[in-house]
Amino acid sequence: MNALKDCPITQWVALSDFLRYMIAAGYDFEVSRNSETLSLEGYGSLYDGSWLLLEARYLLCFLFEYVSTLGLIDVAYLHPDEGFLILPSNDYYSDNTLSRYDGLAYFRLNALGAYCLGLSDRYQPAVPMQKQVLRILPNLEVVAVSELSRADRLMLNSFLASVSDVVWKLDQAKLLDAIAQGRTVAELQDWLIANSGEALPQPVAQFLADLQTRTTSLQDLGSARLIRCADAALAARIASD
Repeated sequence: MNALKDCPITQWVALSDFLRYMIAAGYDFEVSRNSETLSLEGYGSLYDGSWLLLEARYLLCFLFEYVSTLGLIDVAYLHPDEGFLILPSNDYYSDNTLSRYDGLAYFRLNALGAYCLGLSDRYQPAVPMQKQVLRILPNLEVVAVSELSRADRLMLNSFLASVSDVVWKLDQAKLLDAIAQGRTVAELQDWLIANSGEALPQPVAQFLADLQTRTTSLQDLGSARLIRCADAALAARIASD
């Protein structure tokens, strides 16, 4: 991890360069004190005293399975046969690669990694640009400004009245039908904001707010039992007791 702190932030680093740097900078380590006893089952010993054969591949596994999985680095991966680590010739092993990790070719330390390693005092997540799919007009019309998916059209047709292939309009009767089927005003409002990428025009926001008030002013509290009293005095007594 100390070697990662020396890497430039948000810049791609070749694994071959990183490994050479680790050796030159003294970031050496041992995976096993008795490396010569290690072997690959069925193929015999593969150890030839090379740091690239054991420690380097351990490092590739660590970067690929742990560091990248935690989201601290981004990785560029090739087919293992195209990797830069090639096995030395061996009488027991005919392939040029040892594992899938041999395909790890490049990595870059991202903003989260820089923050976790103490290279940055704050982390600001990158928010992807929201593609504008709809334009919401003050006259309560919703216009498609880019290609709509089938799901988008189903959503629009569920809540809004269709005017043309690319235009829909907020209609109280249509919305009430959707609400009667279990949909909500909040669901539509959030979806319109997310797909337009901007705040709703004031007339549209007010229209939805009024509809929300109307549809939530009365609530069905369930069935009731009607009891007949012998006289009005008894009914008043029971009601006030």
